[in-house]
Amino acid sequence: MDVYVQITGLDSGKTRGVKALLDSGCSTCCINTDYARAEKLDIQELPQPIVARNADNTENISGRITHYVDLRMRIGPHVETRTFLLTCLGKARIFIGLDWLTEHNPEVDWQEQTMRFSRCPERCHMRGHEEHQAMIDMDAIDLNTSAPDLEEGESRPLVRRASHGT
Repeated sequence: MDVYVQITGLDSGKTRGVKALLDSGCSTCCINTDYARAEKLDIQELPQPIVARNADNTENISGRITHYVDLRMRIGPHVETRTFLLTCLGKARIFIGLDWLTEHNPEVDWQEQTMRFSRCPERCHMRGHEEHQAMIDMDAIDLNTSAPDLEEGESRPLVRRASHGT
């Protein structure tokens, strides 16, 4: 399922709107290497390389993962700082992996294409926000432009449909 997220570079403060894929088959959150470089994100080297494997257990075409970037990520009303590993994601820009899905345990309705943050850990301060839905109408957003920054704790009205397409 695709979700619209805002990512902000911790060094630059520049915010970008981007489509991300919720991917329970990916063990951790990842960002496309080419995209991270094109956006001039603050890329850091890992102390030890990590072998990246595809869903069919073959080694990813980009080889070992050697770099990461820390970003502030906003999904609907939910904001946090997250580490993203750099790897080849094909045409995708960001995968939100199993580590994030397990930690936040969102209620995902695959038929309605919605996600609610009603089971987040206490530190997220999201309990009681069941009415917030994290899906943005992907057809109504121009992902080629930067998304506007929101003030801390501010959220915008969200709609419940998202596209499956590219």
